[in-house]
Amino acid sequence: MIVFLDFDGVVHPEQLRRSSDLFCRLHLIEAVLREFPAVEIVISSAWRVKYENDELAVCKLREHFSHDIAPRVIGVTPQYKYLSPKDAPDGLSRFTRHWECEVWIRRHRPPGTRWMAMDDRAYLFRPFCDNLMPFDRLEAFKQEHQDLLRQYLTALTQWTPWPAYCDRKLK
Repeated sequence: MIVFLDFDGVVHPEQLRRSSDLFCRLHLIEAVLREFPAVEIVISSAWRVKYENDELAVCKLREHFSHDIAPRVIGVTPQYKYLSPKDAPDGLSRFTRHWECEVWIRRHRPPGTRWMAMDDRAYLFRPFCDNLMPFDRLEAFKQEHQDLLRQYLTALTQWTPWPAYCDRKLK
């Protein structure tokens, strides 16, 4: 399972008073992720674009995570401006972050891979996107959100694909 993680507005409030507050909420997210060892992280934050290639971005962005979580940061989403709108499924090109997540999944994982996104820009996702855990950009992830994140991850890890469900019912 994949968690697409935004930084500004999620792992720290978007408008910071001090740079020392960067990633001030990441430890709260990591605490929940430790309960779900199969979850991998793909960075969808704009922070990814300041590096000259994806490999360097992953290497540098891992430095912000705890030593036990950093290896689970496995990639960064592609930038929509380098994607062809004709390849966007069902008009997703209007919802750029959602589109980037879908393209990453299509390129790196088999169909049906479960995923969620943690982001403060809901308008970058298709309306009513079930995969999105939205945040208030000025507040970011807080301790009160930990149970909700657990619920998202539990639901995704317990989800059974339709064909497997059908096979069990038919036997």
